[in-house]
Parts: sequence; structure tokens; C-alpha cells
Amino acid sequence: MEKRNRNTILLVSLVLLAIAPFLFNNPYQRFVLNNILVNVILVIALNFILGFAGQVFLGTIGFFAISSYATALVTTTLGLGFWWGMLASIVTTALLALLLGLPTLKLSGFYLALMSTGFIVVTTDVLKNWSSVTNGVWGIASIPRPAILGKVFSSDIDFYFLSFVITLVLAVIAIIIEDSRFGRAFKAVRDDQLAAETIGINPLKAKLLAFLLSGIYIGVAGSLYASYQNFVSPDVFNLQQNTLFMCMLVIGGLGSVPGAVIGATMLTSLTEVLRFMKEKYLLVYAVVIILTLIYQPGGFVVFLSQSMNWIKSKLATLTLFRKEA
Repeated sequence: MEKRNRNTILLVSLVLLAIAPFLFNNPYQRFVLNNILVNVILVIALNFILGFAGQVFLGTIGFFAISSYATALVTTTLGLGFWWGMLASIVTTALLALLLGLPTLKLSGFYLALMSTGFIVVTTDVLKNWSSVTNGVWGIASIPRPAILGKVFSSDIDFYFLSFVITLVLAVIAIIIEDSRFGRAFKAVRDDQLAAETIGINPLKAKLLAFLLSGIYIGVAGSLYASYQNFVSPDVFNLQQNTLFMCMLVIGGLGSVPGAVIGATMLTSLTEVLRFMKEKYLLVYAVVIILTLIYQPGGFVVFLSQSMNWIKSKLATLTLFRKEA
């Protein structure tokens, strides 16, 4: 995909998210919009590992759970503010990503997927059974909202725009990383690890950096989620939700930052539309993924890029025709 098309799609997507609260202004719709921003950050985080570095890591929801609980514990148990909770969340998740990444760097494919699935199971079991710290299945409530210079972002619309600014900054940073030598190293390892080594790229360091970046982004998302929901519980962080994040990335566009934004926005909204189907909504996603992989393997973002190129070619042809006339 051309960089110009990529940046244009990302810009339009973010502009639409910026004006969305003015178009959808009832409490439930704004609740969904806030969830969209959290999911956008999570899918961008997953994209570092799966999309850029090509590692089939399925433990996103495990990191998400730990980061949410880190903010919850720091703000409620220690009595510190939201921003201290976010810092604790980022540090905790980043360190855990490094610790988990080190012994698994030589794993790939099925083995890495199996390990990461086990990580989710262990994490949820710890959260449910370590009652003295996590309050068990009852979860943790009364998590405070963020405040800046005495202003508390208590309303949904205030919280949304704070989350949007954070999401915007993280999306831009992800684009900068993609275009940097680190992004090129990620993609080289993804495409051909042996060839990457021959040109001086250390695959282990590249994978570890992808894990670290993913952990930082998930730390931010978990902190925002815990604060906005005002409550965290182990039941939320399950394999089904983890599958949803994977679907968002694949349908939006694997290895693409605007694809992560589009996929998270589309499927978070679609989940609410299909809420009446309960767990069966995943069947709809399965069909959509199959059709995407068959007819548009690059995801929806590639379709948009191809459409832009088609429009440009038609406009160029029309301009040439007018000049000749």
C-alpha cells in the first residue's frame, strides 16, 4: 500500500472518530464509542506482534487483564491517582511482555499460539483465585477517572476526547515506527527470518521490541478501560474477547495501522448490533473472515486503497480527455 493512501485513510478514520460523539450523542452510543478507542489501541498493539513481526501471539487479553488490574489496584488499594495507575499499568505490562517474550522468542507458529493461550488461562485463574489481592470473582470497583489541573474527566464526552487524543498520539507513533528502521526490521523478520539475518538484522531483538511495544500500548488501553468502566472483573478477559481482537486486525488489515483503526471500529460497532445473537455473533465474524481471506486478503484497508487508486486513475483519464477535447 502506498504511504500516501495509508496516511490519508488513517487521517480520515481519525477525523470520523473525532466527530463521532456529535453524531451519536445518547449515553449508550457514547459508551460504545469509548470502547472503540480502547479497542483501537489494543488492536494496534496486537499489530506490532502479529502484523509487523509476524508472530502468532494470542495472549493480548492476558496482558489487557493485567494492565487493567494494575491501574485498579494502584488507584483503589494505594489511593493514588489515575495517571500513577496508568504509569504502573504501562511499566507492569511492558516488563511482563519482556519476561514472557524472552523464553518464547524461539517459538513460532503453533507452539507460540499454544503458549500464549495457556498464558490467558493462567492469568484468568490467578485473577479469580488470588482473592486477597484481586478480590476474586467479585472484581474491583470505584476506579477513579483521570484529572488534569483539577479538571476531572467524569462525563462520557470528556473522557472520550481525552482517550481520542491519547489514541491519536499512539497511532501517529505507530506510523512513525512502521516507517523507521525498526518497522523495516519487523517486516523483514516477518517475511523471511533467515534473509533478515543475512542482512544484519537480529530477529530475536526485533521480536522482543515488538513484544515491548505491544506491552506499552496494552498498558495504556487497560488503564483507560479500567477507569472508564469504573470496574474490572476476571469474567471480561476471556478467550472469546481475545478472538474478537484477532478478527478486528484481520478484517481491518493485517500489518496496517489504519487497518487496525478501521477493524476495531467496525467490529466493536457490529458487536453491539449483533448483541441479540449472544455468543452466536462469532459465527458471523467467522463468515466475514473467510470471505475477507478469500476475496480481500489484505483486509478492508487494502480495498479502500485500491478504490482510491481507481478513483485517481479515472480522474486522470477524465482530465486527459478534457485536455485533448
